[in-house]
Amino acid sequence: MVRKTAPLGKNRDTPPAPRRHRYRPHIRQAAAQRLVAGYWSQHEINLRGSSVLGCGRWRVFGEDPHQAQIEVDNDGARLRGHFTCGCNWTCECCAATSVARNRGWLRGALFPALAQHGKSGSLVTLTLSHRYDDDWADVVATLKSAYARMDRRLHKVYKKAGSAGKFKAFEVTVGANGLHPHLHILITHDADTDTAALAQTMEAAWRQALTEVGGHCTQHGFDFQAHRLDDYAAKMGAAHELAAQSTKSGRRKGFTLSQLLDAASHGDLCAGAEWQRAIAALKATNRFHAGSLAQRLGIPTPSEWEEQPAEAAPPAQAELPLEQDDATGADTDQAAEPAPPAIISYPLVDHLKATHPALGRPGLAMILRAARRGGTTAVLRMVDALCRDSERKQYEALLAAPPIDSQIITIAAQRPLNKDEIAEYLRYKRQALRGQPPHAAAVA
Repeated sequence: MVRKTAPLGKNRDTPPAPRRHRYRPHIRQAAAQRLVAGYWSQHEINLRGSSVLGCGRWRVFGEDPHQAQIEVDNDGARLRGHFTCGCNWTCECCAATSVARNRGWLRGALFPALAQHGKSGSLVTLTLSHRYDDDWADVVATLKSAYARMDRRLHKVYKKAGSAGKFKAFEVTVGANGLHPHLHILITHDADTDTAALAQTMEAAWRQALTEVGGHCTQHGFDFQAHRLDDYAAKMGAAHELAAQSTKSGRRKGFTLSQLLDAASHGDLCAGAEWQRAIAALKATNRFHAGSLAQRLGIPTPSEWEEQPAEAAPPAQAELPLEQDDATGADTDQAAEPAPPAIISYPLVDHLKATHPALGRPGLAMILRAARRGGTTAVLRMVDALCRDSERKQYEALLAAPPIDSQIITIAAQRPLNKDEIAEYLRYKRQALRGQPPHAAAVA
């Protein structure tokens, strides 16, 4: 008897994640939306990547602006015609897509092109020393500034080694010593390059540049691993190290941003605050950068790359007699075409209410799970329940709010309102839409 084994995962030499984790990115996305909105409420500053608030909620241009749509097939449930923010740091769903595309480009385009040109690649990791009470933004800026200095000085060294360019991946974890930023850099070079001499030169340049910008590092601040293109079978492939999402975990009691979102979604306020602090420190940092690699090697860029489907085996049915319909005698295909996906539609206003960050629930994940398990009926019931919960929480907040100054409408007609007056004005308008008198909160 042959034992049926689980298929290998796409990202590493291990089985894929259980199906119960299929909506974890949406749960993390909901936590990020709540934290981004909370940061604005507290600091009046938009975190970079705050467009995650509309990811999976708004409709894209050209689609019906009044209806939310879910597409359901054998592979699961997904949104159709909704906005995707493309944020690599704040949005877990978009980051997973970007990571998969870059990993596919590394394996399917870059590595074969390097082999054709007789080149290899070495993986370099750069980091620096830091403490928890340091300004995390300064730590990130110091790392980026030191790398820029080192990179400029090593231009001739790279050229002598036959480098076609570099692929950079920026990663961060949060631990006892605060934000731990580090750069993974794939240095391309000729296959016969003296990698020991290259490593020695790069380490000296890195430590010098880091000292010049006011930083320092221990013996762990520089790591050089030569010829890291062909060791994927050992679960240590360069593609996984350079482009990883939720398959990597923080080390030495450190946590990735994804793990912080997991903790924040379970009510960990400290994890949520650390995630906000980390995102604020990253600012405009690019997560991936391929430079001129694609142009020099004549391959598509990571943004242009699309996974090529595996070559199908030649159809064996051509040599077999076709089945015939008993009634008509007409030939029929042995394998029926898959059924078209089912489309579930409901009002967009209900979708926005059900997935609102203030609700404190991963509404989108709950709706998609209902679509996969129960179809249209389950989706409508879930959306209705989430909307009723949202209205209940809004009503409770309304009753707990201080009395409203009924003169706010008169003031708004006379001059521009300040921040506090705008909030008061919006509260007055919401109560008016609900048909409540301005003093309802005071009476309650």
